[in-house]
Amino acid sequence: MKFFLIELEYLVPLEKLDQAVPAHREFLQTLYDVGTLLLSGPKEPRNGGMIIAKSISLEKISELMKGDPFAKLGYANYKFTEFHPVKHQTFLKSWLEG
Repeated sequence: MKFFLIELEYLVPLEKLDQAVPAHREFLQTLYDVGTLLLSGPKEPRNGGMIIAKSISLEKISELMKGDPFAKLGYANYKFTEFHPVKHQTFLKSWLEG
């Protein structure tokens, strides 16, 4: 399994973005439900967001994220950074190994 930090950069004013937030969060929930995502949320200042995810490949996770309403609407750019976790809290063991 590979692990990714996904950084979103918002491309539209927050007033417009906020209209798509419920659909964005509903989409993310589908990825939480299957164990793909660990954490997500907006950055401070709120000019983008961060997601920690796992996938079999960069191609697979980037393809999945194309289904995000923010991507479909052109509201955000996505940057994928693969990393290798070497230390973690013990409660994360099942997510990291699953």
